[in-house]
Amino acid sequence: MHKAKEILYAIINALMIISGSVLLGLNLRFLYYYNIPRIQAMNPEYSGRLIKNNYDILIDYLNPFYRGDLSLDGLTMSSQGEFHFYEVKVIFDLIFILFAVTLLLSLLIFIQKRKKRDYRYMKYTALLTFLIPVILGIPFVLDFSKSFVVFHEIAFSNDYWIFDPRIDPVIRILPEWFFMYAAFLILILMAITAFLFFLAGKYGTGKPENDAKA
Repeated sequence: MHKAKEILYAIINALMIISGSVLLGLNLRFLYYYNIPRIQAMNPEYSGRLIKNNYDILIDYLNPFYRGDLSLDGLTMSSQGEFHFYEVKVIFDLIFILFAVTLLLSLLIFIQKRKKRDYRYMKYTALLTFLIPVILGIPFVLDFSKSFVVFHEIAFSNDYWIFDPRIDPVIRILPEWFFMYAAFLILILMAITAFLFFLAGKYGTGKPENDAKA
């Protein structure tokens, strides 16, 4: 029974780390900003300012607290393209809800375990969280393009994610290689957090507070 509870606590924490890493990766805009000169070189008719503005508009739109329509700056957008971004927003909203719920549960678990200084569940958390970047990272490294397609086929029930740059030019400033960078950034964030949880589980576990005071 105790082992089952530890595994349950680990799953809750792992879900918190995974969802939190996805949300953090979405909002770490420096990765895109750094690559704007490369993206602009591929699209010389677009200014760096236009590229940055539209990326910021997209990220603001995808954040869970934004409510309103998506309106790009100087770029046309089809109804299918707009609907695809709406579907993406719904996914990120669900990820945020998952993060909020698991964060609250993780804090309650931590408060309960803190009195006993029993953080062994964090080592299980680290194992679960670390395995996911490794498992996902393998197909990404072997063939990111194919993995990218498979992901979209699983996540969406339509083919609106296949953009035609003639009617949805926004896809020209969202190259596939950037999504690869973003995916690996999220996996790195997950791996780093898993390592920190492992350290907390290994070195934080000790005698209960009451025993320590005695």
